[in-house]
Amino acid sequence: MKIKNISQKGFGLIEILLVVGVGMATFLGIEQYLNLSLKAALQDSHQTEALYWAKANLEQARAVRDEDWALLFNLTTCSQYKFIVNNATTPESWEVQTGTRNEGRYVVWFTISRVQRDALDNITAADCIIIPYDSNTFKINSNVSWDESGAAKQISISEYLVNFK
Repeated sequence: MKIKNISQKGFGLIEILLVVGVGMATFLGIEQYLNLSLKAALQDSHQTEALYWAKANLEQARAVRDEDWALLFNLTTCSQYKFIVNNATTPESWEVQTGTRNEGRYVVWFTISRVQRDALDNITAADCIIIPYDSNTFKINSNVSWDESGAAKQISISEYLVNFK
């Protein structure tokens, strides 16, 4: 009697299910990775834009300082202020008002603090209420807040402004 060599051709049901399962797991893993990457990129772009608004606020403060030191220095410390464009002047200039400014999804404002110096003229403190204080220097805190997926986010950057005139 002869024994015939029987070979199976094609795939069985188990092999097909195994390949489909591995393919689905791979696809879902890639989809999850892309989803997280997109979310991180969006959050990064929001933070970058918020940083832009905070830096723009400081630049506006420098422009106002160069035009009229007293306008900034005489503000109440630790109160919220905003810059607005004064269209009535030629060329246009910046004006300071109390409160915050909405720039799309962002809320922009600044506060100022008095500065104290030591005998070597180094800044030793910056606070809302300091006596005596340096009448030619103050600290400006530029703040931007926004909502990110239901969570409140905020960026704050600070700079010392000096009256060189």
